[in-house]
Amino acid sequence: MSSIELDEKLLDFYGLDVPKYIKGVGKSFITIMTGNDWEGDPSPLKITIKDIIKYYYSDARNISSGIRTLAGFSSDWRGVDRLASECLEWFKFINREGLNREGKKYGMELK
Repeated sequence: MSSIELDEKLLDFYGLDVPKYIKGVGKSFITIMTGNDWEGDPSPLKITIKDIIKYYYSDARNISSGIRTLAGFSSDWRGVDRLASECLEWFKFINREGLNREGKKYGMELK
């Protein structure tokens, strides 16, 4: 899929109002600005299909901690969970087959 096609899909997905924190997309990744890191500077975070599957396989179920981790980024569980949900929806939209394939490796199926 070309970058032009991906840009069009991104516009379709967000209804022509792509959030400013989205910095890049592909069929198997989405890059976002995470806000502030420990040094106070915004930093890009590349989240892959594999990261999302791993999150829903392990971290999303962890109710014993207020902190969750996605693709190496740790923060309050609510923000991380919203981010994971948004990324999951993007991958369902752009590459459901790849998401299904990776999920099956963990015994997971999409609804």
